[in-house]
Amino acid sequence: MCEFTVFLENNGSREKIAKNVVKAKLKEGVVTLMDVGGNLTKVEKASIQTVDVLMQELILKKEI
Repeated sequence: MCEFTVFLENNGSREKIAKNVVKAKLKEGVVTLMDVGGNLTKVEKASIQTVDVLMQELILKKEI
């Protein structure tokens, strides 16, 4: 199974906010991430910028 490490870009910096993520959903400006254990992480005012399967990375960008 492909599990992603998720980073949040904000003002030119990148911070790791989640790992082992198997599902990401964007709804009304909120990205909801679910890891393999079923734990949810919500990121408000964000958008999905990059999905890289080879590097197993998901990059979110904070909206202003």
